[in-house]
Amino acid sequence: MKIIKIGIKKIRSIDMVSVHLKKADKKLKKMNPAEWENYQSNLNNLIQEIANSMDKNEYNSKKIQKLIFKHFKLVGTLNPTNKESYIELANLYCEHEDFIVFFDNYHKGLAEFMSKAMIYFANNDSRN
Repeated sequence: MKIIKIGIKKIRSIDMVSVHLKKADKKLKKMNPAEWENYQSNLNNLIQEIANSMDKNEYNSKKIQKLIFKHFKLVGTLNPTNKESYIELANLYCEHEDFIVFFDNYHKGLAEFMSKAMIYFANNDSRN
């Protein structure tokens, strides 16, 4: 019985992520090339800053949490983000091979680090 509940939860989570990705995709398609380049540049710089900081800071440190708040806001420009959807994205980052490879290009283990930091933020920051 417990396995079924976990399975249903995962299916719901995947469905919710899918809905959010579709909404974000619609917004992306409306961006002009300069807006897209700006978004990508901001995201790249932010991820690189988190990667550069992860060896000297815990995922729940003030420094990392400030950066994660910036990530939360940036992700929210494509699709309104709340606690639940941010946790779902965090889980996707550390469970989906494409995201793991993507983040490993910045720093080995970054996907798991980001996931922990995002979940901590979602559960502890009153601004979300």
